[in-house]
Amino acid sequence: MKTMCLLFALVFFATSSNSTTAAPADGFVDVADHVSIHYLQSGQANAPHTLLLIPGWRISSSIWDKQITYFTTLGYRVIAIDSRSQGESSVVTEGNAPENRATDIQQVIARLDLKHVVMVGWSQGAQDVAAYVSRYGTNAVDALVLVDSPVSTGPDDVSENPGFLNTILKGIATYSRDPRGYSDGMMHAIISAPTPPTVYAQLVEEALKTPSDIGISMLIQDMFSVDRRAAMKQFSKPTLVIASGKSPLLDEQRNMLKTLPQGKFLVVADAAHAVFFDQPDVFNHDLATFIESIDAQRSQSVRRNSP
Repeated sequence: MKTMCLLFALVFFATSSNSTTAAPADGFVDVADHVSIHYLQSGQANAPHTLLLIPGWRISSSIWDKQITYFTTLGYRVIAIDSRSQGESSVVTEGNAPENRATDIQQVIARLDLKHVVMVGWSQGAQDVAAYVSRYGTNAVDALVLVDSPVSTGPDDVSENPGFLNTILKGIATYSRDPRGYSDGMMHAIISAPTPPTVYAQLVEEALKTPSDIGISMLIQDMFSVDRRAAMKQFSKPTLVIASGKSPLLDEQRNMLKTLPQGKFLVVADAAHAVFFDQPDVFNHDLATFIESIDAQRSQSVRRNSP
C-alpha cells in the first residue's frame, strides 16, 4: 500500500460551519477478543444518513472534528472511531491488520445499529474499507469513500517498487529510535494549513498511544501483507475517491476508477494528505454533494419504478 500518510511519515518527516452544535458524545463498542473500540458520536439515531469516519495510521477520531460539526448541522448522524490500538481504543499485541479492523467496523455498525451508512476511510482507513468490503460486502452501506490513498497492492510492491520499500524501511528505523520526533514530523507533513501548536501537540500525544512495535506491525500489514485490489470489484455501491492535488500517488488513485463499478474521482487543491483538515469547506461540500447525488438517483429510480 502506498498510503500517503505513511509515505510522508516514512520520509520522516475553523470548522466549515459557523453553527454551534453540542460537543460529540463518546462511547465504546466491545468487539471480539476483549477489544473495545472508542468512538465519537453526534446527531440523531434516526438521521437519514450516517457518516462512519475511519482514521489513518495512529491517528485518533479527533482529527475529524470539522466533519463531525459540519455534517451534524446538516442533520446527519456522525460516528468517528479510533481504530484498534489507536487513540482511546484497546491496545492489542496481535490482530492489528486491516482484516481485523474490518471485523471491528462490522461490530460497530451492528452494535450501534447504524443505518444508511456512508463509510469514509482515510489513508490506512482506505485499507480497512477494502478489507471490510472483501469480507462483508456492501449490504450495510449506502456509499463508500476512499480518501487520499490507493488500495494496497500487497507483496508486489516489494519487487515492483524497491525505492518505495527502501524509504519505508528507513522510516521504520527512525520511528523505532524516536517515536515522538517521528510523530511530530509526520503531523507537520500531513497537515499544511496554519494550525496551532497545541493541535499538533494533541495529535502527537494521541499517536504515541500506539506503541511503536505495534505501529510497525500495523504498517507492514497495511502495506505489504495483502493485495486488496480485487476487493474494489465488490464495491457495488457508489464510491467517491477524493485525493490531495499534491499527492504523488494521484495517478494510482485515479486508476482505481477502472475497477470500481460506480466510482467518482475528485481532487482537492492546496491540501496535504489530511485533505479534510486542510480544506474542510471544499472536502465537506464535495462529500455532501456526492451523497446528495446518490439521494437524487435513488429518488429518480423510485419514480421510474412507480406504477
